[in-house]
Amino acid sequence: MHHLLSLFDSSISLRYPWALVLLILPVLLLVFKAMRHGSEARQLNYPLIHLQFKSGSLRLLLTRWLPTLLYVLAITLLVIALARPVKVDRTQLPPTEGVDIILLMDASASMQQKDFEPNRFVASQLTAKRFVEKRPSDRIGLVVFAKQAMLQAPLTLDHEALQAYISAMYLGMIDANYTAIGDALGVAANHLKDSKAKSKIIILLTDGDSNAGTITPLMAAKAAASYGIRVYTIGAASAPGQTMYSSQEDEINEGLLLEIAQTTGGQFYRAKDTQQLNDIYNTINELEKTKFTPQVTVHMQDEFTPFIMLAIVVLGAAVILEKLLLIRIP
Repeated sequence: MHHLLSLFDSSISLRYPWALVLLILPVLLLVFKAMRHGSEARQLNYPLIHLQFKSGSLRLLLTRWLPTLLYVLAITLLVIALARPVKVDRTQLPPTEGVDIILLMDASASMQQKDFEPNRFVASQLTAKRFVEKRPSDRIGLVVFAKQAMLQAPLTLDHEALQAYISAMYLGMIDANYTAIGDALGVAANHLKDSKAKSKIIILLTDGDSNAGTITPLMAAKAAASYGIRVYTIGAASAPGQTMYSSQEDEINEGLLLEIAQTTGGQFYRAKDTQQLNDIYNTINELEKTKFTPQVTVHMQDEFTPFIMLAIVVLGAAVILEKLLLIRIP
């Protein structure tokens, strides 16, 4: 019985659905039983009529209908078994020529500036999540950096889990007083270097300049390029004086971010507000399209045996009830 109930945990299909036409048999049995009972009631006439069960008594109802209902159930189960129910497991194989992507996201203190809506950090989170939604067939990972760099999520096709990791980011999860762009690039490149994907990219988002770490950004960029990794760099900060929240001096080292992108064959973008940031991610999404046909494997397992076994049990119970326990006395 447990096995029978477990069938409903997966997709169930029928190999021979036309066999369900035979479900008319238990219906005909019920109709025949009802007609026969009506005929017997009209013909019944014997001296001990006062010894009959009352027509509404529970025992009389059980005697008349329970075995029949069990026969109907047994026939129904056998018909379902004849239709050959199968448990269908469909598995989508991971792409062999997709794109592997590391989102490299700045979590330094300056990301709390409100020149983006509602601030730079939350805007980068929301934009990254929308980008992930548009890449269902690619493996994507997450590296967060400030004074240090941390692999928050490895390359994965489990985008639901990845979205949770992005949402769980917060300012202060790493020492937020510095920005180690070189170390962050090194961590991301090291995670991507052995990938067999046709395309390996890093999307580096920062709102400042590199001022910490043991690896220089250009050294890390050259290492990434040697592994065939392209780096798209995004400077996310408004221009000086653009809004009441803008800094008085430009915080972005555009020359450094441009050189990182050029060294690796990527591109540099400057986002000065939330809409521009969203547009940049859309542009990168278009540039790095994945073109492949998803491969789906289908495994079918016969599941008719539980129905046959249960039908035998029900049929046996019907015979025992009818012949031994619920004997009718005319």
